[in-house]
Amino acid sequence: MKKTLTTLALTSALVLTTAAYAGNGPRDMMGPAALLNDRVAERLALTDDQQVRISELIELHRSQYPQGDAKEAFAQKREAMDALMTEPEFDESAARALLSEDTERRLAGMKLRHDLAQVLTDGQREKLEKIRERQHKKGRNSKGRDGERRGGKPERY
Repeated sequence: MKKTLTTLALTSALVLTTAAYAGNGPRDMMGPAALLNDRVAERLALTDDQQVRISELIELHRSQYPQGDAKEAFAQKREAMDALMTEPEFDESAARALLSEDTERRLAGMKLRHDLAQVLTDGQREKLEKIRERQHKKGRNSKGRDGERRGGKPERY
């Protein structure tokens, strides 16, 4: 029973983490690179020094954690997870290794967001939060290519 619960917990964590990296899970509508966008920089009134520092931090992060092909990476992780589930004995160390890769990447992303926030003034951080909230609401209420709502409350007819 305990082994089954551990297997279920690890599988769930892996699926949710991998889905978030593939763009299918909950995450910010605006990533750190949005600070490089001219409109965002203008709205936040970023100085030249701030823009240079932000670019340096993002480039450093990208060099340490290259994006590659997200769909391919997701497919590979999915195959590895499926292989774990089909084995007669559960390989906990292999599952932990799969999970630790995602944990390290997410930790690095959190550190990048923290470092970027330190470049901004308090007022700029508040403005950025308002922009993110507006983008989040916009994303939840928009319609997909097929005309169906992607999130938020269902439309009333």
